[in-house]
Amino acid sequence: MLQDAHAPLDQDLPAGRRRTRTLTIPEQIANRVAAAIVNGQYRDGERLREQELAVAYGVSRGPVREALRALERYGLAILLPRRGAYVVGISLGVIAEAFNARAALAGIAARQLARRGDAAAPAVAEMQAAIAHAAALVDVALDESHLFQAAIRETARCVYRHCGAGHIERALTDQVDRSIWGLMWRAQPLDFQRRDRRLESLDFWRRILAALEARDESQAERLIRAEILTTRDSVIATLATLRGETVDPALMFRD
Repeated sequence: MLQDAHAPLDQDLPAGRRRTRTLTIPEQIANRVAAAIVNGQYRDGERLREQELAVAYGVSRGPVREALRALERYGLAILLPRRGAYVVGISLGVIAEAFNARAALAGIAARQLARRGDAAAPAVAEMQAAIAHAAALVDVALDESHLFQAAIRETARCVYRHCGAGHIERALTDQVDRSIWGLMWRAQPLDFQRRDRRLESLDFWRRILAALEARDESQAERLIRAEILTTRDSVIATLATLRGETVDPALMFRD
């Protein structure tokens, strides 16, 4: 059973976390169950019982069925006729691969942005403001670490939005909306719980900004990839603890 199933669905995310719209009940259920799968509360092959989920969340079975279909689209469940829904387990290796893919795409975006020269000015201004906002959140309490995470996410979006390559921006956006990478962040912070880690991330982003201002394409690409891979390692370590697993050193590589 989900550890947080008793929490009201309209409290799916902590107060203050930004949304572009209100999540539907099926979306909230899907997000919570997805987080439980990623965290290891549900194991590979375990059945997701409609009635149990409906009771846990205080809803009818209709929204639960819709949530299960969403999980199937994400690749986190398989729905079998007359047999029900079953978990498709996500290994730490698969999660690491999602970060590796994002690091590669983000690196291309940063290189493209640095290449734009004067056209990168709006991105630079937005990043300066986003970094200042993140800096003001370095000392938030543990239960508000999602606020720092959101500020860092907005800093990264400045790069994607202004890179001048629409297909790269769409790919990075789709990864948030339609992949395991995005699902991992929706129920709880998996990084930035510690002040030293927040300061490390800020330092990365300040150096990324400096590289963009200097139009140093290779440095901008290298630094943004390094920041995402550092986040990957932190997330993998957090999930390994939650899941009671040992981290395979092979996952923690640098390219």
